[in-house]
Amino acid sequence: MQGLFYAFWWLIFPIGGLVFAGFQSWLKYRQQRATLDIIRTYAERGEQPPESLMARLDAQEAASGDYSTKSGPRSPAHYWSLVGLFGVMACGFVVGAFMGIDGHSGAFLIVALVMAAVAVWSLVNAVFLSRS
Repeated sequence: MQGLFYAFWWLIFPIGGLVFAGFQSWLKYRQQRATLDIIRTYAERGEQPPESLMARLDAQEAASGDYSTKSGPRSPAHYWSLVGLFGVMACGFVVGAFMGIDGHSGAFLIVALVMAAVAVWSLVNAVFLSRS
């Protein structure tokens, strides 16, 4: 059993990320549910909910993935930063492959091609989103 942990210790990070993302989603769900419960109480009493409560609900919806704004995760500026990030990483892996850091196995070239593909995808998104 101890050898299994030593062989797969790195799985702690992706599993921890999944657990953290699930917990964060659950907390957002509870927050939105609580806000909607308060709005429901106002509706049952026949009163208009306060504007601050409605603004809070709108802010929660925008934070949870409403991509209609130009400042969210689908903004052109976000994609331009991804072009730079993945472009630099692709160049680094190409240099590493030609220097033989991976023992000339070709693994770094495959990673560089994937990084370059993501950089091109980000470039296409940045260009087309800036036109709309």
